[in-house]
Amino acid sequence: DGEGVDAVLDLVGGPYLAGSLACLSPRGRMIIVGLTAGRSSEIDLGTVLRKRLSIVGTSLRARPLEQKVAASQCFSGAVGSLLASGQVRPVIDRVYSLEEAAEAHRHMERNANFGKLVLTVG
Repeated sequence: DGEGVDAVLDLVGGPYLAGSLACLSPRGRMIIVGLTAGRSSEIDLGTVLRKRLSIVGTSLRARPLEQKVAASQCFSGAVGSLLASGQVRPVIDRVYSLEEAAEAHRHMERNANFGKLVLTVG
């Protein structure tokens, strides 16, 4: 509908955060769970206020083991069924043999992939 998405699960943070916020619909939610692209980001707080956005951050790292196990089991159950039914499909950029692991890593380091890189064994 051109309004944007209701929620973004941000796994990378850093400079990607501003773009993720821009694609949220009014009253959208941003959930930050990873910072692989960096811990700092410059965002337009006017966008956050104007669109009445919610930003939540969380990490399993600081939680006790029993919470980590419970969260992992909940996620596996919910996402596993979506994957099994085909409602959610992973985006696979390229498939490499295990012998090509170094090339796969270089491809990833160049940030040339869109989606997952898969290493096959055997």
